[in-house]
Amino acid sequence: MSATPDLDAALAPVRDALLGAARSDAAERLGKARQAAAHERCAADEEAARIRSGAREAGAADAAAALAADLAAARQQARAVILAARREAYEQLRAAARAAVSRLAAEPEYPALRARLADAVRQVLGAGADITDVPGGGVRGAVPGRRLDLSLTVLVDRAVDECGGELERP
Repeated sequence: MSATPDLDAALAPVRDALLGAARSDAAERLGKARQAAAHERCAADEEAARIRSGAREAGAADAAAALAADLAAARQQARAVILAARREAYEQLRAAARAAVSRLAAEPEYPALRARLADAVRQVLGAGADITDVPGGGVRGAVPGRRLDLSLTVLVDRAVDECGGELERP
C-alpha cells in the first residue's frame, strides 16, 4: 500500500500540470466560443436590422403604390361624376330650349320667322330650292345633291352645341 501513495505523490505534479493545461485549454476554448457566439449574435442582429429595414422600405413602397392607385381611382371617379353632372346639365338645357322653341310655332310672330328661314334656305341653296315645312316649326330646303335643315329643333340643337363649350367653364 505504500507504493500507491508514492506513485500518487510522484504523479501529482504531472496530474496537476495536465489538469492545469486542461483547465487552461477549456478556459481558452470557452473564451473563443463566447467570442464566436458574440460575433454570431452581432451578425444576426445586423442581418435582422437589414431585413427589418428592407421590409419597412418594401412596405412603404407598397403603401405608396397602393395610395397612388387609390388616388388615381378617386380622381377618375371624381372626373366621371363631373362629366355626368355636366352631361345632365347639358341635356336639361337642350330639353328646356327645345320645349321653349316648340311653342314658337303657335306664336303670332311665327309666320314672319318662317319666311326669314325660307329666305335663308334660298340664299344658301338658290331660288329654285324646294322648301317644306317641318313638324314642330321651321323649314327644310333641298336642291339636287344638297339639303339644308332649318327646323327649329335643329337650330336649337346647334345653338346648344355651340354653347356647350361655355358649359365646360367653371
